[in-house]
Amino acid sequence: MPQPVDKQTDFLIKAVSPSLFTAVRYPDLIVALLIANLLSPKLWELAGRIRSGGGGPGGVESSMKKLHKFVNRNFYHTKSIEFFRIWGLYEREAITDPDELFSSDRAMSIIKKGMEVIRDPAVELLNELIDNGAAPRYVYPTVDVILAYGRFLKDMKTHPLGMTSCLDECVLIASLALASGSCRMEDVVFVGSPLHYTLYLFPDDGGYMFNAKREFFSRPAWLELTGGDRERSSRMFLERLYICDRIITPFGYCVFPDGPATIPPGRMAEVAERIALFLSAHPKEISQALETSRRAGAPGPDGAECIDTALPMGREAIEAAILRGTTPDRDVSVLDAALYAFRHPLVREPALYREAAMRGFKSFILSGGVSCVEDAQEIADGIAGRESIYGPTSRIAMPDEVLAFDTANDEERDLLVETLLRHSRPTP
Repeated sequence: MPQPVDKQTDFLIKAVSPSLFTAVRYPDLIVALLIANLLSPKLWELAGRIRSGGGGPGGVESSMKKLHKFVNRNFYHTKSIEFFRIWGLYEREAITDPDELFSSDRAMSIIKKGMEVIRDPAVELLNELIDNGAAPRYVYPTVDVILAYGRFLKDMKTHPLGMTSCLDECVLIASLALASGSCRMEDVVFVGSPLHYTLYLFPDDGGYMFNAKREFFSRPAWLELTGGDRERSSRMFLERLYICDRIITPFGYCVFPDGPATIPPGRMAEVAERIALFLSAHPKEISQALETSRRAGAPGPDGAECIDTALPMGREAIEAAILRGTTPDRDVSVLDAALYAFRHPLVREPALYREAAMRGFKSFILSGGVSCVEDAQEIADGIAGRESIYGPTSRIAMPDEVLAFDTANDEERDLLVETLLRHSRPTP
């Protein structure tokens, strides 16, 4: 199993393949995914497809509706049991860091409570897993992996492009909005908990709420739904989330009521004001976020500012800006995490990809049948496809992705063999 590392290294390793539980430990991994999507040609292809689709008069609200309609129609919202089938288990016993253990227990508690409220069909299995310190490994992928899921869905009548969770949908919508020029980084706000997220975009004074792909509201539509009643609006705000304990933006996050928080109090106040204006209400959760950020008094993380400057010039300009912001003389930031999530070859420490490979569940389990190089090579030789899920690029799929999608290039096969052998050898 993986050995303990310092927090900064752990953050970058976890950025390679973020998941529900690692994003609880490091909420800014969600922002890293957002930025990583902006590096993907496939994201920009989707944005172009939406723009060329026509459909109604122009304007900001029309663009927001088209984004929601596109994601709602073209992506299949998966169930927790499917994460279990594809990616395996997240196991509490593998955690050695006390802070991660605390955040993991908090997430499991939220999931267990929430699954009972929303009556998930797999609630009995989930409860049994959580009671035994495990849960489905809810992986949060980039758009490339979301689209790669499409090969599992070919028999569905709707022919979805890919498969998503609620957080995937929120990140995808925000990424598409940024790529299409509909908003800026400062307009993006994720609200929710490990159980469920909603997305707010504020390209204009009113703003828009995306309850993942389930629902879309402009401010007038929300006012019509709630009748302008503050108590009803606050209640319906929480009904869509079930549990709300965090607000995440490209310029910091806040987990409430007891932290951590990296968003500066002034920026948190601006976010709270925008949400309250949209809702025509001020839910207690927003007040908790304000108070938590005030207590923390964080200066705010660096990194995301360069994205807005580069956005109008497209993907290559964003990539260049990120690479300038991740030189060795600079502190590690969310920009570094975005490069790892994207699997960019020009990261600070390429060797961390090898360490991230050791965090996969399925390759770890499979290594139980490996006792020599020939055993590992036989598994790699059994992978049917000869291309990476990332196509003919310098990006690299992790061993668990190779096993899930049954395809790999030569470099990815070598990494699979190495990972299986490292797992199979006893730790000194």
